[in-house]
Amino acid sequence: MTRTLDEAEKIINLYEQNGAAKLFHALNRKMNEMADRLNNTDLKTISLDDPKDKTFDRIKVIWNDAASIAAAVKTLGETAGITHDEDKDTSNPKYQITTPESISNVLGNS
Repeated sequence: MTRTLDEAEKIINLYEQNGAAKLFHALNRKMNEMADRLNNTDLKTISLDDPKDKTFDRIKVIWNDAASIAAAVKTLGETAGITHDEDKDTSNPKYQITTPESISNVLGNS
C-alpha cells in the first residue's frame, strides 16, 4: 500500500505527540460533561413507574463509573506529569523516538 507524503507525515505526527496528556485532557473534559449531566438531572422528576423510561438507568451508569474514571484520570495525570496547561502538556512528547536526526539536533549539528 503506497501512502502520500501527507499521510505519512500525519502518521509520524501521532508518534510525536504526548498521547497520555491528550488522553488525560480528553477524559477530564468527559468527567466535566458527566458532572454537568448529573447536576442537570433532578431525580425527583424521573418517572420510575414507566418501564420504557431508561433515564434513571442511564444516570446510574454515569455515577457507577465516575469513581473509576476519576481514579484513572488522577493516575494518568500523575504518570504523564500534567501541568493543567493543555497546550504545553500535549505539545511536548513524553517519549521521543531517537533518530540520527534527533541526535544531531541535540548535539547542535545540522
